[in-house]
Amino acid sequence: MKLITVATGAVALGALLTGATAADASVHPFTPVTVTGATAFLETFTSGDLGAWSSASDEKYAGVATVVKADGTEDDGLYVTEAARHYGYSAPLAAPFDPSGGLTLQYEVALQDGLECGGAYLKFLTAGDGPHDAAGLNGDSPYTVMFGPDKCGGTNKVHVIFRHKAPDGTIEEKHLTAPPAVPFDRLPHLYTLVVNPDNTFEVKVDGETQSEGSLFDSFEPPFNPPETIDDPEDSKPTDWIDSPKMEDPEASKPDDWDEDAPMQIDDADAVKPTGWLDDEPAEIDDPDAEKPDDWDDEEDGDWEAPLVPNPLCTGENPGCGEWIRPKTHNPDYKGKWYPPMVDNPDYVGPWAPKKIPNPNHYDDKTPLANVGSVGAVAMEIWTMSKGIVIDNVLVAPDDVAATELQETQWRPKYEALKNVKDVADAEEAKAAQEAVSPTRGFKGMVVDAVSGVGSVLPGAAGDKLSDFAVLLEDPDNTPTFYAFVVGIALIIALIVTSVADLFAGGEKDEAADKKKKDSKKAAKAKKTDETEPDDEAEEEEADEEEEEEDEDEAPKTATRRRTKRG
Repeated sequence: MKLITVATGAVALGALLTGATAADASVHPFTPVTVTGATAFLETFTSGDLGAWSSASDEKYAGVATVVKADGTEDDGLYVTEAARHYGYSAPLAAPFDPSGGLTLQYEVALQDGLECGGAYLKFLTAGDGPHDAAGLNGDSPYTVMFGPDKCGGTNKVHVIFRHKAPDGTIEEKHLTAPPAVPFDRLPHLYTLVVNPDNTFEVKVDGETQSEGSLFDSFEPPFNPPETIDDPEDSKPTDWIDSPKMEDPEASKPDDWDEDAPMQIDDADAVKPTGWLDDEPAEIDDPDAEKPDDWDDEEDGDWEAPLVPNPLCTGENPGCGEWIRPKTHNPDYKGKWYPPMVDNPDYVGPWAPKKIPNPNHYDDKTPLANVGSVGAVAMEIWTMSKGIVIDNVLVAPDDVAATELQETQWRPKYEALKNVKDVADAEEAKAAQEAVSPTRGFKGMVVDAVSGVGSVLPGAAGDKLSDFAVLLEDPDNTPTFYAFVVGIALIIALIVTSVADLFAGGEKDEAADKKKKDSKKAAKAKKTDETEPDDEAEEEEADEEEEEEDEDEAPKTATRRRTKRG
């Protein structure tokens, strides 16, 4: 058998919803749709095909939509089949619907593969003079309302956008200023927009109000332009002072204020640790290193032993080399001096341009009468994700039918699928808990790792490894388990050692060579603790000869390299 010990919640949910590992009872059955409320349009896709939905003829809309049963249900919906495509599908209303007496829009969306970047909104198209032209649908097709989820980059919102016609005939988009965020699990979610005859509105997600208010104060630009505007010809006078504070002109920097004093100074109270070795180099030649047999002085240069940390400078020893005092805060540090701020006697206040009557102002008390009648519903989107399922699309004058669909269609479906998800999440959490449970201990972790590898290996190899995991877990096979662990540990150690040997060593740069020479000089100085007066001339002469020798050998030492410790 094969054991799978790690699975993501999304994969587990997808498997359960599609019936890969669940019984038929987990699939939510279809319930016939019946409503008593008035409807202008209701699409449930129960016919199993596109029905009245037709595609746009523009070659831009290469995405092909179909009608399928949503994951985990027997309920059909409009399905987006491919990612990175434009989709253009629409269906006409039986008759244009005038929203001036009230408007309710509602539909379900399931993002079965998530929503990486794209829209899942619908456009409720404005009715024209003749029949709806589905083939002519494009991004410029006029709409009355655009409503639904959209996510890409910094965008994460449920759009509510009206196209409103002003008295002079100009049309302007009005965007909801505080749209709700989109829930991004893979369950079906219900989006509802209710606009009442008194111009109040609600945006609901899953039946819960997420945004509400008045059409007159919740959209930008506003449905009614302001009565006054800033005078574009007005400008701030040159002598207008709008700074309430100013630097004190009477203040001067104190005589004892030193702007150049450093923030930190040497700690005068610090004491060099006892036993500090001032003349001992931090690194020394490796006494155990040997010149390789294949080293060629002519081609490789003079061989020099690699440097290793000086044992006298490590461990419990306080340190080597020049001792440097630690830094401490400078009590005399004050930084740059600035004059204090005082009230500005010439302060007038903040300046603002004067107001003038807005030539474009109007007062539309019934904005819904000027957004246009709804003649069709369209899915005109670009998406980087497939698997979007849209269902139970409603256009109605009030929320009666919407509430009925919410309680008889969406809610039972949502709760059933959420229960499946909750079970999958609980099983995943339990498996994760068991995987790290102290009761399983080290042996359990090893067995889980072996069985996990076996579960992904194909064919007989995977079966054998899974059977071996079962054998290791048997208490009677404890010696075999430890022998296996030791063998794996040795293999890992061998691999690590080989890799370390492969990358160790190499050429030393000039800085390393200089450091070595300095270290050798320091070591040499230590060996001659006291220089006899008669020896000074000889040492100076020896130093000069050494410098000349270094100059003569410069071309060769430029190619010197060290070898790793043998």
